[in-house]
Amino acid sequence: MTRTSFAIGLAAAALGVMPAAAADLGRFPPGPFYAPPPVLRVYNWTGCYLGVQLGGAFANNQLNGQFSTIVPVSPNGDGTGGGIVNLTTPIANNAGSTAVTIGGQGGCDLQVSRNWVIGAQVDGVWTHLSGSEGFTGSAGLSEQGHIDQKATALIKANALATATGRIGYAVNFDSIAGLFYLKGGAAIVNYDTYNITGNNAVTTCATFDPKQGCTSFNSANNPFNFTAPSTSRWGWTIGLGTEWVVFGNVSIFGEWDYMNFGSHSTTFTDPNAGTSQLSVKQSINELKLGINYRFGNPLPGQYP
Repeated sequence: MTRTSFAIGLAAAALGVMPAAAADLGRFPPGPFYAPPPVLRVYNWTGCYLGVQLGGAFANNQLNGQFSTIVPVSPNGDGTGGGIVNLTTPIANNAGSTAVTIGGQGGCDLQVSRNWVIGAQVDGVWTHLSGSEGFTGSAGLSEQGHIDQKATALIKANALATATGRIGYAVNFDSIAGLFYLKGGAAIVNYDTYNITGNNAVTTCATFDPKQGCTSFNSANNPFNFTAPSTSRWGWTIGLGTEWVVFGNVSIFGEWDYMNFGSHSTTFTDPNAGTSQLSVKQSINELKLGINYRFGNPLPGQYP
C-alpha cells in the first residue's frame, strides 16, 4: 500500500465517525452552567487588644448602724447634770452619687466557630464617685436641757477595676463586623474617703430657780469629724455590650456593667468624740464608651 492510498483511507474513516458523534451529542444536550458560590469573607476576632474608655458611674451608697458620739455637758445652774453624755443616733442612710469615669482596658479573644467568640478582659478607671447624706439626732437633758445633732456622712470612691471573662456572638455586614457579648467576673473599688462630720449643739440650764425652774440657758457647740482609713473592697460584676470593627484594626464599643461590693463593717473615729462601727454597702452601675486597637486580623479577613 502506498502512502497516498493510506492517507485517503484514514480520511474516509474519520468522516464516517463524525456523523455518529454528532448524533450522540443530539441525544445528550449539555446541562446548565452554575457559577461557584462566592467566598464568604468574615472577620476573625481572634487576637488581643488595648484601648481607652470614657463613661459614667452611678452608685447607691448605704450606711447603717448606731452612730455614737461622746458629748461633754456643762453643769446646770444648780450644779447638777454635768459630765459626759454618750449620744447614740440610729442611721439608715441611702445616698446616691454620680461621676465621670476615664480609663483603659485590655484583653484577648478567641473565635471558636463562625459566630461564637470567648475572651478575657481587665479594665480600670479613675473617678470621683462621692455620695453624701445628712441625718439628725437629739437627746434630752435634765432641767429642760437638750442635745441637737446635725451630721453629714460622706463615702467617696476614686478607682474601679474589673477582671472578667466574656462570651459573644459575632455578626458580619459587608465591611463591618460586630460582636454582641455578655461578661462577668470580679470587681474592686477603692474608697479614699470615709467621713462623718457635724455638730452636737448642747443646751443646758444656766440659771435655776427652785420655784420657776430654769430661767436662762447656756449653749455650746461640739463639732466632730469622724473618719475611717481608705480601703479597697472586692465584689462581683456582670455586664453586656457590643463592639464593632469599623476600619482596619480599630474597633469601638459600648457597655453597661453592674458591680456589687456587698456589706462590710467600718470603724469611724474622732479623737475627741469616740468611735462608731457602721455597716457600709455599695453597688455601682457603669456605662462605658471606648475604642480598641486590635492586634488580630484586619478587616476584611476570612475565617478559616
